[in-house]
Amino acid sequence: MVYRGATLIDETGAPPRSDRVIVTTGERISAVVPGAGFRAPAGAEVVNLGGKFVVPGFVNSHVHLATLADPAHARAYLRRELYSGVTAVRDMAGDVRLLAELKREAEFSEVPSPDIYYVALMAGPEFFADPRTHDAARGRTAGEVPWMQALTPQTDLPLAVAAARGTGATALKLYADLPAPLVRAVTAEAHRQHLLVWAHATIFPAGPLEEVDAGVDVLSHATLLGYALDATIPPLYRHGALPLEVMPLLARPDTRLDALFAAMRRHGTILDATLYPYDTGPAAQRSQGIADRLAALAYRAGVAISTGTDDDGDLARPSSPLLEEFTLLVQRSGMRLPDLLASATRIGARAAGEQRDMGTVEPGKLADFVVLEKDPLADVANLGSVDLTVKRGIRYPHRDYRPVTEAEAHGAP
Repeated sequence: MVYRGATLIDETGAPPRSDRVIVTTGERISAVVPGAGFRAPAGAEVVNLGGKFVVPGFVNSHVHLATLADPAHARAYLRRELYSGVTAVRDMAGDVRLLAELKREAEFSEVPSPDIYYVALMAGPEFFADPRTHDAARGRTAGEVPWMQALTPQTDLPLAVAAARGTGATALKLYADLPAPLVRAVTAEAHRQHLLVWAHATIFPAGPLEEVDAGVDVLSHATLLGYALDATIPPLYRHGALPLEVMPLLARPDTRLDALFAAMRRHGTILDATLYPYDTGPAAQRSQGIADRLAALAYRAGVAISTGTDDDGDLARPSSPLLEEFTLLVQRSGMRLPDLLASATRIGARAAGEQRDMGTVEPGKLADFVVLEKDPLADVANLGSVDLTVKRGIRYPHRDYRPVTEAEAHGAP
């Protein structure tokens, strides 16, 4: 396949370049060259992209596909993500019996879907009273299955991590109710067994700086960074409610946040900001802009930020809410458009541990890219002007997309 004539923003550090040619062979990019003087190989199919813009595929770094393990709903959601330009997602806790099936289907392009990288969840025993964990372990006991394990200081960590790894997970997710020494120990063991560690930005009682110093790779939810300013972090997740007195503290410099952001830069820790659920849903009434402000401060401090929605999967929406996350990061947290594009692509790929295969448009990488009708560096809304998604070398023209309703997803005419 030959795609020619577009302006390419490849996220390698090069400036936008006009009239580029992208050649794909199978699921990989085999060449990226100037259009001048290029002659297509014999037998190649040529797609003219004159006047359009090509960027790497977007990464939604926070989704939940299988809390209730509804295959029809999950496939419809994934289809919508793909046609919105999303070529990879991080699933942040669910029933891996379904997630493993969806991941295989996505990798072999059996269904239209972004690639999926999912977690095995670990938390303190108290957390598994949460009914969501019962849904995701349906038929088994939450806290006692390989994808949802209760940790205590007596846990055999090498065995627990090996069981989690055996689910096909890319990472552990440390959710709640774990003290700092246990966070350090399980993070070290996960890395020894070549798993990433993704975690809530406060685990209760372990706080943000303790997690960063433990080596956690990605912290989720900017609002939870606010506990760096809380003198006493609640011992259990269910007691956690960030005091709104934190908001005035964010209006002036604070050495505690300075130390946290410096540690995140030093360790290469990524912030999965997830402004969307805190600014658009019921949580917005409670957060009062704390997530926006903390994401803005982290961004100004040079912390790497990925783009995730943590949304509820409402199939009535015609496109991914990731565009709203993009808009919030720009309009409420002050992110510049070139940096936003990096967050949505290259940094998202690193958050998923897949920077070798995705996140940039260059030879050898997966043929995952998005063709946009409008310049993404001119207006954040232009990131929604998706004309074509290419994922693992297969084309998904946006004109072919029709939203799937909840009723249709479950077989209704």
